[in-house]
Amino acid sequence: MRALQAHLQRWLQQLDPWIDACFPIATSLICLRQHLLAYSLLCLFLLLRLLQGSHKQPWRWVLISLLMLHAGLIVEDRDLKPASSSDYLIMATSFAAGLQRSQEQWRRSLVWISSSILPLLLFSIAAGEAFLTGNAAFIGFNINKLGFLAGLLTVAAYGWSQQRNERKATQQVAGILTLAGIAMCIASQSRAAILVPLIAIGVDQLVQRRHQLKPHLPMLISGTATAILVTALLIYSGDSAGNRANRLSDINRIATLRCWVESTATTTPKLLLGSGYGSPARFQCGPERIPTLHEIHKQRGFQHAHNLYAQVFAESGLVGLLLASGLTAAAGLRAWRLRHQPQQRIALPLVVYVFLMGLGLTYWQVLMLNQVLVGYCLASLSAAAVDPEPASESTPSAPPT
Repeated sequence: MRALQAHLQRWLQQLDPWIDACFPIATSLICLRQHLLAYSLLCLFLLLRLLQGSHKQPWRWVLISLLMLHAGLIVEDRDLKPASSSDYLIMATSFAAGLQRSQEQWRRSLVWISSSILPLLLFSIAAGEAFLTGNAAFIGFNINKLGFLAGLLTVAAYGWSQQRNERKATQQVAGILTLAGIAMCIASQSRAAILVPLIAIGVDQLVQRRHQLKPHLPMLISGTATAILVTALLIYSGDSAGNRANRLSDINRIATLRCWVESTATTTPKLLLGSGYGSPARFQCGPERIPTLHEIHKQRGFQHAHNLYAQVFAESGLVGLLLASGLTAAAGLRAWRLRHQPQQRIALPLVVYVFLMGLGLTYWQVLMLNQVLVGYCLASLSAAAVDPEPASESTPSAPPT
């Protein structure tokens, strides 16, 4: 058994630089609307990553067993609304899959993750007129799924471009991918996807150059406030169909969010432990229970709270909310400590992006690909300076670029 495990670990070590190629392949499959193949590939990715180091960390076998037990639900039925326990399992296994990998391994991962922008862009261009007219559903994503993925990939590409030990040509390639990601964010028509990646990148740049920018801080604050005000006026003051839709959507979001929070606080058991996953919380806040919801939502209603923390509170009560808030705070503190490390420049903008997007949607609303990427990328906060288990001589010395 030990000999078999040793052989498995050697094989996985040789395969390590290429496992993350699953991300651009899965992105391409989703663009082709081959979700079953894409989700199967992502499950295989999680399995391979969890198997790595399983000989020294037996707890990985628990997650592997849970992943296999839920594989049918994950792969075949990703339409449970608004959430199910499998969503939490995907996030947890994805985080565990990336635990304690070396900084060099994460550098290679950023190459593969950032390259996922290319199939998004190519399939968008191939969509022709649908892409040019700004139709967010021109490929296998809706507006929120596409916007979330484009923003996350943009932040990943930015983090890759900021690594100081990269060659200048490589940094330029990463910079081009960052711009391509921003273009995809704009094409998605998602307001959050357009603004939040820029905010995350801006926060990182401000922190890195805070001493240089300190004399200009009042001007930066006033300029930012002016830009936000002008943007809000453009969105809400006009009487175009788009502005009316934005105003109506935001009114409905606020009404839904308020209902999810208030309905959970009606009894002590709900307040402490929540209403449960899936249908219970949704039935309390369906469109028939919120008169302000527009007629267009009457048939399906809003399937989630449009806020990760509100939905965690509704589904798992104060216990879940405290856990989610604690994990967010811990991630933020860890990212702040890593802000000056050249190999960890993705840490701060990543945490800012995940947190801000969580205030406007829930990760259960997005594709499995996005869930896996969030959990996996957040595991980069645990990166070791060197590989805890050095590669064998047969492992490729140069990462794929």
